[in-house]
Amino acid sequence: MTMDKTPRFIDRHVPFQPAATTGIPHQYHDVPYAPGARHTLDIYLPNDGVTPFPVVIDVYGGGLYFGQKSSHKLNPALQLRSAGYAIVSPDYSLSYQQPFPTQISELKAAIRFVRAKAALYGLDPNRIALMGESSGAHLAVLTAASETVGQLDRGLGNHLGVSAAVSAVIASYGPYQFDQFSAQFDLLKITPKFRETGQADSFEGVMFGGHAPAQIKDQITAADPAHYLTAKMPPLLLTAGMADQVVPYVQSFNLAASAMTVMGTDQVQLHLVDGAHHGPADFMTADIVAERVAFLNRWLD
Repeated sequence: MTMDKTPRFIDRHVPFQPAATTGIPHQYHDVPYAPGARHTLDIYLPNDGVTPFPVVIDVYGGGLYFGQKSSHKLNPALQLRSAGYAIVSPDYSLSYQQPFPTQISELKAAIRFVRAKAALYGLDPNRIALMGESSGAHLAVLTAASETVGQLDRGLGNHLGVSAAVSAVIASYGPYQFDQFSAQFDLLKITPKFRETGQADSFEGVMFGGHAPAQIKDQITAADPAHYLTAKMPPLLLTAGMADQVVPYVQSFNLAASAMTVMGTDQVQLHLVDGAHHGPADFMTADIVAERVAFLNRWLD
């Protein structure tokens, strides 16, 4: 029997909501960063300031099943433009298009492209950060961590001699321990929004080829960014909402603890937001924007 690879409890026809890009005079769309489908990116420069601009490459979420570049999920990153940061929004393959971890190679190709072509777009090749939300947070952290140990790169793109390293990572409400959802929600006494979390047809099950995460321990370990952490990992800012019903917030807590053990407490920030839910809306406050700007200013200076 062929499994339906659509996760349960989701709308198959999610409408595209564009990012708030009106009033940005310098923007570039559908720039190819590598050959093949879903290998293009968009670039948004600050309205003011002097080139070259430091760069934030934003990785959208969507359970690795939905999403595309320059959607409304880019809005938190676009808030950083006023602080002088250029924003890059790449597309990548979804789980039913290419198997995980193809997406890590794609993001590394995007980083190499941005660094190789930085002068063409007024970008600073030496000041690049990754930012992601939800499944995009997982991809962002895993991309940065695996790069420090030379793993999970299939050599995509035309700039293989260029580094795919980044200087900092901002990750919001990401999943990192894919076989721990049910136990962690039970421990927190939080009822998950998707009640079949951890099953073969959940988002994470589809991500792993239609297998329940508890049945594929080796693949789960290989997908956990903590597995790749070394002292070379770039500084990390983790945020999560304590009312999150999609990803248990303790996943960010546990990753922060693992990172601090390896990288040192000075390199890792954790912000658990009381009452915040899953999604960008609760993470666009002035305080959180200021925290992100201060973090980037510190590590991309």
